[in-house]
Amino acid sequence: MAEHFDILIIGGGVVGASIAYHLAALGGKKICLIEREQIGSGGTARSCAIVRTHYSVPSNTALTVKSLEMFSDFAGYLDDPELTAGFVRSGYLILAGKDKTSDMLVDNMRIQESVGAETFPVTHEEALRHHPHLKLEDIGAVGYEPRSGYADPHLTTSGFAQAARRRGVTFKIGYRVSKILCEGQRAIGVETNRAPIHADCIISAIGPWTRELTDPLGIETHLDISRHTVLTLRGDVDYSPNLPVIKDLSTQNKMYFRPASGGVVLVGTGDYGDPITDADDVNETVDDDFVLTQGGQIAQRIVEFDSAKITDSWVGVYDITPDWNPALGAPKGWQGLILAYGFSGHGFKMGPAVGKMLAQSALGQNPDVDITPYRPSRFDESDLLVGTYGIGSIA
Repeated sequence: MAEHFDILIIGGGVVGASIAYHLAALGGKKICLIEREQIGSGGTARSCAIVRTHYSVPSNTALTVKSLEMFSDFAGYLDDPELTAGFVRSGYLILAGKDKTSDMLVDNMRIQESVGAETFPVTHEEALRHHPHLKLEDIGAVGYEPRSGYADPHLTTSGFAQAARRRGVTFKIGYRVSKILCEGQRAIGVETNRAPIHADCIISAIGPWTRELTDPLGIETHLDISRHTVLTLRGDVDYSPNLPVIKDLSTQNKMYFRPASGGVVLVGTGDYGDPITDADDVNETVDDDFVLTQGGQIAQRIVEFDSAKITDSWVGVYDITPDWNPALGAPKGWQGLILAYGFSGHGFKMGPAVGKMLAQSALGQNPDVDITPYRPSRFDESDLLVGTYGIGSIA
């Protein structure tokens, strides 16, 4: 006879681990989390782990404000003094060029403040006090978040997992789910490489791999996946770990960069990336043109990186929806199945809060932040979540 749980979570990234912890903390149910490899080994492992609240969709800001509260007192939140998210409150500066984006930035910060974010415009002089290496001659407006920064994806995810285990969650590591078992349009369990497992509710939090389980069920997710490259660069200055994260809206690929260990800077993009079809078959080769583009862009922003050298690189996968915002909840017409996918580069910063909201929803409680706008059916209903900046990773 197959094992049976009240709630079964597929995926051990930051979203899945947060769901597991919050289910245990809130509900007292019999809970199991399945992960095919190791906790935090999927998309979370490739995350740049930036923590910010700057979005142009108000509900996105509301979610990340909740996440920031968790990051800011991680040990206290999980009631374990030994746990840490590796959070560095370095601050976050967002730069807009001398065009309409500057007005959009300033207007958007007012919207963010209305849902609890601590964010405000600063002068060039004030921005340079926070980050004295920047060149801002081509920048119109600058926004600042003093409480934001970056964290450690492994420590964050393992922290949620450890706290969940302590509260009785069962973890099955090395279990690969091959299909969701159903009776009509009700999910009743999963088939794995070890044995079938049954549950009253299945929560899938596997991001770019979602369609492997939903396509056979005829569920239209409207999900694409793409390849993104991240570089670390060493310049002529030891890059302090306390320098703010930078988001540069004036660049074509919406470049961002932040400190990384060893006095280097980590550089990525907020554009679509390169389309791919299989999240397990990703070309790890870094294109020379990409390195030249990113190196040139950061050199224009920081003079000490004029002759920067690449020290490392890696490739991650984005799971992208039509409006670049996550799909959270049950597919239309389905019971016993909750999906969490399409984070489009927002997953780490949203993950802690999304985990709580989905746990509350699965337990029949009212979520702290209404996740109805993220329902998967919105794509068929032409009710996309589009904010001030339009569609993209800063949505």
